[in-house]
Amino acid sequence: MIYNDENIKLINNYKAYTMSGSNMSPAVDEGDFLVVDINQKFIISGDIYVIEYEKSIVVCRLLLDRETVLLIFDGTKVEIEEPLHVISIIGRVIEIKKASD
Repeated sequence: MIYNDENIKLINNYKAYTMSGSNMSPAVDEGDFLVVDINQKFIISGDIYVIEYEKSIVVCRLLLDRETVLLIFDGTKVEIEEPLHVISIIGRVIEIKKASD
């Protein structure tokens, strides 16, 4: 889960989010800041995305296989396979700023 950082304004096609939860640790930890390119809605297999899935905003790795997508959560053993049309891509994570830095 993540939440939109309302204090950071949208700059062109970028949006900032703050990670809430540990389901993507160690790649993304609780409190880390994510820069998301909301124009990048195409899937590059293995990259991290912010998506809308089952009425929630989540961060996960996406693996694409034709019309099927695998949602991978690094910090868990959970992998969810879904038809591509089930998810809505908000954007691709292009930078992770560690909260501990």
